[in-house]
Amino acid sequence: MLVGWYLRRAIPWMVLLGCCAGACVLVLALDRWPSTALVMLPALLASCAAAAAFCFDEAALEVVAVTPRGSTWRRTARLGVAGLPLLVWSGAIVVRPGDLPLDRAAWWLVGFASIVLTAGIAALLSHRAVPAPGSTVATAAALAAISPVVVAPFFGWGSLYPVGGFGAGVLSFWLAVAGTGALVCVAALRPGVGN
Repeated sequence: MLVGWYLRRAIPWMVLLGCCAGACVLVLALDRWPSTALVMLPALLASCAAAAAFCFDEAALEVVAVTPRGSTWRRTARLGVAGLPLLVWSGAIVVRPGDLPLDRAAWWLVGFASIVLTAGIAALLSHRAVPAPGSTVATAAALAAISPVVVAPFFGWGSLYPVGGFGAGVLSFWLAVAGTGALVCVAALRPGVGN
């Protein structure tokens, strides 16, 4: 009960839900124009990953830092909210807008890895007493998600996204991103000195 009370007041819901709503609009656009999937899916990924970054914005860090529950409890509760963008991503992949021939498991792994890494970095910055890491981490996550679509063709590189399934290198890359995200989340949740 206390977790719900805390999260209702502590999470910047307007920004987080705005990113999730943007993702839903992109799903509708993808359903209408399925030929744009190579651009829309990374934009959808960027929107969901950005939403996860805002879970750790704390407007009154100085006040809540001295509460008896401690910062580990706060970060753990906030990490649970990062499941909402993951749920939006999962819903978009399950719905398969525009009847795209998506490899659902591959695209889900891409979203899981991106969202977990983004939430983990924001949580780690929160652990380091950064009061509002969301905007910085969300910007970096959006750039990281969209840049391969723009940059790869200039250099003749293959796609980092599972277009037509995973190649061995692409699968290794996304598994490494997921593993790094999990490690960063664990590091961010460990208790610090006096927490």
